[in-house]
Amino acid sequence: MASQRAAKPPASKAVFINCPFDDGFKPIFRAMVFATLSSGYHPRCALDETDGAEIRVSKIARMIGECDWGIHDLSRVEVGPAGVPRFNMPMELGLHLGARLFGSGRHKRKRALILEAKSHRYDAALSDISGQDIEVHGNDPNEAIRRVRNWLSEHRRPTEPPLPGSVAMIGDYRLFQTEVGALLSVRRLDPLDDLPHSDFLFAVRDWIATRAKAVA
Repeated sequence: MASQRAAKPPASKAVFINCPFDDGFKPIFRAMVFATLSSGYHPRCALDETDGAEIRVSKIARMIGECDWGIHDLSRVEVGPAGVPRFNMPMELGLHLGARLFGSGRHKRKRALILEAKSHRYDAALSDISGQDIEVHGNDPNEAIRRVRNWLSEHRRPTEPPLPGSVAMIGDYRLFQTEVGALLSVRRLDPLDDLPHSDFLFAVRDWIATRAKAVA
């Protein structure tokens, strides 16, 4: 049973997630978080810490520096209600790539998973990354799990076994959504859809630990 929030993870196991945080994107975001935790890694994002005294871009740059892995979702490049596209996600991807290009030590080993909703749409919005591998999730949470799982598994050391397959991980996520309500009730937490990010992290870790004990 998970009893405390996880301490700051080592950079080698930390995954920075750069994506929209609005309600419309929440199913994709939470699927990516679940896949990251199920793979034995620790998701980090701007929602981890709320400090009105800290400059936001400084916080994000610090977090990117603390993570050897980064997931960057560029699926919100369309023009929004204000008449302009959202540039936050491309900017944070730029910080990650800059750390790898110009940093030293472990920063040279930074890896990135770049995600989009539609194939080749980024060619028009951000043509400078056209030569890089871009994965497409099609706004499907199951496909987001598949992409994150495959990316993390393919970069494991040769001596390590692969992660559980994407079909198994997607099945685990469905089971989590079905079963977690009972754990939330015991913890006197809000329903799953209403959980703030920190509580969602706790709930996923709690469910994983509880299930591991049940099948041991």
